[in-house]
Amino acid sequence: MKKLVIAAVVAAAVGGVVYANYTATQEVKKVVDKQLSALSSQSGVDITYSDISASVFSSSMQLSGINVQSIEGDETIATIDNIEVTGYEVDAIPPHTGFVMTNFRFSDEFLSQLPDSANNKLAATSYNVNSSLDYNKESGDSKFALNVKASEVADVRFNLGLANSTALMEASLSISQAQNAANGAELTLEQQLQQQSKMMAAMSQLEPRSIELEINDDGELKTVVESFLKAQGMTLDDLEQVVAMQLQQAPVSAELDTAIKNFASGLSKLSLSARLPEGKSMMQINQQIMMLVGQPEELAKFINLKASGE
Repeated sequence: MKKLVIAAVVAAAVGGVVYANYTATQEVKKVVDKQLSALSSQSGVDITYSDISASVFSSSMQLSGINVQSIEGDETIATIDNIEVTGYEVDAIPPHTGFVMTNFRFSDEFLSQLPDSANNKLAATSYNVNSSLDYNKESGDSKFALNVKASEVADVRFNLGLANSTALMEASLSISQAQNAANGAELTLEQQLQQQSKMMAAMSQLEPRSIELEINDDGELKTVVESFLKAQGMTLDDLEQVVAMQLQQAPVSAELDTAIKNFASGLSKLSLSARLPEGKSMMQINQQIMMLVGQPEELAKFINLKASGE
């Protein structure tokens, strides 16, 4: 009997979760369909999907079998295996949000229409995107991470650390709520100006703390660059000469100069990072950077620049 009771409780719990997820999926579907409809009218393309699901526990939703086609429906532009969004909340600032797009690929029909000068290898590959935003309500710090991978070509990573970001998060939430309340209708000019004002005020309070950029060869980066240069009537040697000339005209620190030249030569890896002074807003840092223009070593020291290239 005891086992039967436990089994009944488990079954009820599982059933409750399934029902909750089903209900959440239906609600999410309404929002997604509304947003896709608005996006289609603005961009001139029609975006459809074959399946949608949502989880109440992870505050996540997933779209599968996504198709991007012309608004007339007679040409497929691109396909996406799936898109997953986690941590999104309509009425609160979540501590973590994530976005994952898997296998974005342009259609053969679309690729066949590209001009001869287009880089077909880069256009024909598949793309994966993974981004996240972590926000600490107590400290006001936030971290943004982005990873874009062009399969067998390049892997690009970008990280940004911010302090005093609460105003920006609150402004973003307010704008999102206003857009949802508009039910797809275009906001009035006054509302748009109010949103711009909020964002500008929030941006002025931001304190950038760290920036990181890394580019890695994923197999055929050099081949893709050679193809692009060939279409311009150039070679890899020409690229190195152009880079050297540009660095002479706009001097940078010795470390950054070496990193850029090494990357232009090897096209294997480029890594850049900066650690910015604490307690300074973005405007204050920009002002200091302007004062150090023409002093590349002092500027590199001010932002704690680290660079390497292969």
